[in-house]
Amino acid sequence: MKKTLIKIISLLIAAIFLFPIIYTISHSFMDGNQLKSDDIEIVPEIFNIQQYYEISVEKNEYFKLYTNSALMTAGVLAGQIIISIGAAYYMAVRKSRLSQILFLIYTFFMLLPLQITLIPNVLLYNAAERYVGLKIFNTYLAVVLPGVFSTLGVFFLKQFFESMPQSYYEIAKIDGASDFDILLHVVLPYSKNAIAALCLLIFIENWNLIEQPLIFLNDMSKMPVSIYLNTLYESNKNIFYAGCVLFMFPVIYVFAKIRDRLKTMVLKTKDEVGE
Repeated sequence: MKKTLIKIISLLIAAIFLFPIIYTISHSFMDGNQLKSDDIEIVPEIFNIQQYYEISVEKNEYFKLYTNSALMTAGVLAGQIIISIGAAYYMAVRKSRLSQILFLIYTFFMLLPLQITLIPNVLLYNAAERYVGLKIFNTYLAVVLPGVFSTLGVFFLKQFFESMPQSYYEIAKIDGASDFDILLHVVLPYSKNAIAALCLLIFIENWNLIEQPLIFLNDMSKMPVSIYLNTLYESNKNIFYAGCVLFMFPVIYVFAKIRDRLKTMVLKTKDEVGE
């Protein structure tokens, strides 16, 4: 009885979370007349791809902004992974007062709301343009740089590196491996699952950027597609749902790929342990 109740509750929760996605996908195949109806309809009267055609041909600026989102997300993902791995490894291995202070600072900034951390970025960009002549406002860098130096990745990976068996580090040092060799040949292969999970978190967080582009970008042609969706809803609701589906697709695809990769790694690890 208890298991049945848990299954029912789980199905209800899954249905609540899946309903907006199913609703959006089904509406992307509806025509303009059905979209104007005040009734809540899930199944299209006639399936058509008119919305996808219009957003691809008549509203082709959508894919320009789509490219903006991809470039910003890829920049943040690559930069944050590199910096997070290096900083987390230093803080996990170097048990010094400096590393402890740095980690406390990282933790403090991680707890601060995004709105507070945006203010120093604005001041820093103004100073860079005024004293160095480096223009960052209204460029991709204005959005990418704060994401690259996000504290989430460092905090996440440091805990994982510290959970590794200390014998791995000791054996590598006995063999004469340097810190870089240990990181490259011992820590990274062991941390594939954690890094894959972190990549997923970083991707989802930065694919859905709202506040940073609104503050740091002035030109609409440089905005990510996450900002454009609101404009699309107000100006042309007939293709809004197709835009939402295309916007959701990369997140669903990346999540599925990383989930399969993690599942494969877990099964492989279990097999190796069993042997």
